[in-house]
Amino acid sequence: MKRLFPPFCLLLTVSTALSAEELPATVLPPVTTVAESLPPSANAMDQNTDLGIELPPVDASVLQAANRQAAATSTTSVAPQHIQVKPGINELMPIAVGHLNRLVTPFEHPVVTTTSQATTSTKGKIVYVATADETPVTLYITPGDNQDIALSLTLIPKRIPAREIHLSLDQDSYKLLSKLQSSSNTSGKIGDQQQAYIAQIKSLFRDLGLQKTPPGFSLRDPSQGEQIQCLQDRVQIKTGQVLEGHDLLILVGVARNTGLKPLEFDERSCATTQDEVLAVAAWPKVVLGQNESTELYVAVRQAPDASSALRPSLLNGSQP
Repeated sequence: MKRLFPPFCLLLTVSTALSAEELPATVLPPVTTVAESLPPSANAMDQNTDLGIELPPVDASVLQAANRQAAATSTTSVAPQHIQVKPGINELMPIAVGHLNRLVTPFEHPVVTTTSQATTSTKGKIVYVATADETPVTLYITPGDNQDIALSLTLIPKRIPAREIHLSLDQDSYKLLSKLQSSSNTSGKIGDQQQAYIAQIKSLFRDLGLQKTPPGFSLRDPSQGEQIQCLQDRVQIKTGQVLEGHDLLILVGVARNTGLKPLEFDERSCATTQDEVLAVAAWPKVVLGQNESTELYVAVRQAPDASSALRPSLLNGSQP
């Protein structure tokens, strides 16, 4: 069976083929790059060719300042500063404003003297300084109360981190400082002993005022030579008791006003006649009216031979 195609379908196919063959072909020019368009001499151009721009010279100090600034900005910590100072010569050093600064001194107990408004405090060998403005701070640092050595410092507040500055002395100043500190320690020990002795006397007199016998003392009657003597007019003294210790005697008496007017008993009048008098106290009152009395305590140093009792020898045939 033959299939018949319609005439209009065949005509459409032939027309389409003819149209495709009649279309002109569009040819594009070859693509060229910038490098290919340049002449060969341009590729071989030296990179250091002078283009006519003249650069000004740079000073070496500018480069050094820039390097220092870069190093400062890259630093994250500030190391302590060590400065050797000499007594009598003023030293200038920067400190931080608005922060607490730490000065490590060569003195065991430094004392700061200044008229500045800055805040200063000492802890051991350390001096702390803080200031709220940029006014220079002038101060003197001495080893305790000794004024033979004084460090003169002028602190310049700046907007920098908190500073720690170690102060040291030269060899000659160190020798003088060691000599002064050794003598100060000796005098300090003597002063401590004196303070302890005074505290002991006060404690003894306090026990007597409370009608107690101090530990280590025995109570007895006074001998004829153990009498209180005071050089004050219109005052009658009568000695009634003696408390005897190892190397100390305490004479207890009564002072009475024999005048017609009130008077103030002068305790110093009882220490002018005897060199061995250590302390004098009146209790319970010092101002005495007419015929009024008060107890009087006089501490006297006991003679060394009197404080030791003789022991009988067994070789003499005496029995213990």
